Amino acid sequence: MTEIRSAVAVATAAVAGLRSVLWQAPGGALAEILGELGELALLTDAAEVALVGETLTRGENSSGPAPLAINDWVSVHSRRYPTPVTAAKTVKLAQHIIKRELPERLTESVLTAAAPVPAAAAAAAEMLRLEPDLQPGFVPAGWDAYTDLAETGDVSQVRKLRPALIAKYGQPDDKDKDERAARAHRCLTRGATDGGSLVDYRLRLDPEAAAVLERALGPLSTPIPRPDGQPDDRSYGARRADALIELITRAVKVAETSVVGRTSTHTTVIVTLDDLASGAGTGQSTGACDAGRFLSIPTVRAMSCGGHVTPVVVDHDGNPILVGRTKRLVTPAQCHALAARDNGCTFPGCTRPADWSDAHHLIHWVDGGATDLDNAALLCRLHHTIVHSRRLAGRVGAGPPGTPDEHRLRVIWDLTPGSYDRAVAARTTGPPAA
Repeated sequence: MTEIRSAVAVATAAVAGLRSVLWQAPGGALAEILGELGELALLTDAAEVALVGETLTRGENSSGPAPLAINDWVSVHSRRYPTPVTAAKTVKLAQHIIKRELPERLTESVLTAAAPVPAAAAAAAEMLRLEPDLQPGFVPAGWDAYTDLAETGDVSQVRKLRPALIAKYGQPDDKDKDERAARAHRCLTRGATDGGSLVDYRLRLDPEAAAVLERALGPLSTPIPRPDGQPDDRSYGARRADALIELITRAVKVAETSVVGRTSTHTTVIVTLDDLASGAGTGQSTGACDAGRFLSIPTVRAMSCGGHVTPVVVDHDGNPILVGRTKRLVTPAQCHALAARDNGCTFPGCTRPADWSDAHHLIHWVDGGATDLDNAALLCRLHHTIVHSRRLAGRVGAGPPGTPDEHRLRVIWDLTPGSYDRAVAARTTGPPAA
């Protein structure tokens, strides 16, 4: 014991001084040193589990004039664990081992550092929770599966194993019982913001609901080429978020046109005429659960195209001077006509069908645009956002002369950023009437 403690002291001093001599390391040595430090850290974790187990076996923490709970004892004697909670994984694993709750193979993997402590602790907790639900003859196979994953060190994979084991080795009625319990814990939180523009939601679903959601999101979250032909630059998570909102938007459109008495999902936004016309400033939602949230003017314009927002235009004193009526934006009959004319999203290269698209005013109503078919186009959600953010102009015109489509109307887009502003500047029509 004396020799080992002396060696530990030497190793501690060596690691403490390593930073000052790293510059002397030859090529390739840094990677080797990193691996050596990793091994030392894993072995240290394993040794701590063994030490805590020995402490519990002796009862050293609970004896003497100041008895302590084991987590408190670890926190008092090790700077690595500033609070009792931070010692929980190490302590729990040690308790499982001294109580012989773990099979010999997993115990040996922990104490020899073959399985990192975080992964081993997760494996032990998962399997001990799962064990009563497995057919008795398959319990050893379950422990082997968890030990294999613990030795990889990937905690996330350890936590994913439980459903597969239940499906393969579970008691006949336990899968249904487990899913019923999961359904009871389904949850969607209300959005929370830290004061910025992003809003965080937490969604927890049972397996059936998750399968329905994934089946619906899959086709809608595939990458879409950008206007210049480059690959979709949205992240995987961003594509899934866009797909979810597209699903909800489509469902709302169907519900509001086919279900009598459905609660309106429209948002009312207070905005000044100057801000709405210039694109500067913000609008503020009102009259709903989301009241008080600020929206950029480009967002208000994009939403008002599809009738998702009623803009209440006010003067600088807050007095209403123009109230937009969402139903006059694009009528159901006009939507059918647009679907027949455009067939789907009109953005070059997009193949999204009409049912997945919203009506867009080629010239926004605040800029003098009328709600007529020759001032409207279908755009999917992604390209609707792109058109507004890049301020792109579109117009309705016939196909090229001499082609089969020379007399068929279609939407022609100018993909030059800012082309919309140039198109508006060229118009002589005044602002729309109230």
